[in-house]
Amino acid sequence: MTTRTYFVGDLAYVLTRDEWDTVCLYDLDPEDPEGFLEPEKFSWTDYQAARPFNMMRTAYGDGVYEGSDGKSYSVDSGSIGCIAVDCISDKAKLAETLEKGLGHLHEAEEEDFNCGNDEGLLWFGELEIQT
Repeated sequence: MTTRTYFVGDLAYVLTRDEWDTVCLYDLDPEDPEGFLEPEKFSWTDYQAARPFNMMRTAYGDGVYEGSDGKSYSVDSGSIGCIAVDCISDKAKLAETLEKGLGHLHEAEEEDFNCGNDEGLLWFGELEIQT
């Protein structure tokens, strides 16, 4: 199994303006929270080339939510998401966001990093955030 490092938090904090615009066009479907920053590059043989992300709406919009890891997750876009760190193009924005404690990194086996939403309880792998 492959271990990857994921950013979990408000994706607006770590994506460029153009990337965020792409994400905002994505229809947040609770049954299918995955999208791609570069869907035109999607292929079954190189799934990561399209830069997948997961994003889900919080139950109560913006605010600060506590994760099962004891850390706080700040939200300014009404959503929390995750993206593999190697899919984030602006590493300076990522570093600034982490330094401010607005989101956090999590390592997980790629195959076990499932995401979902059950009436405001968001999960990213083993991490749960009640929103």
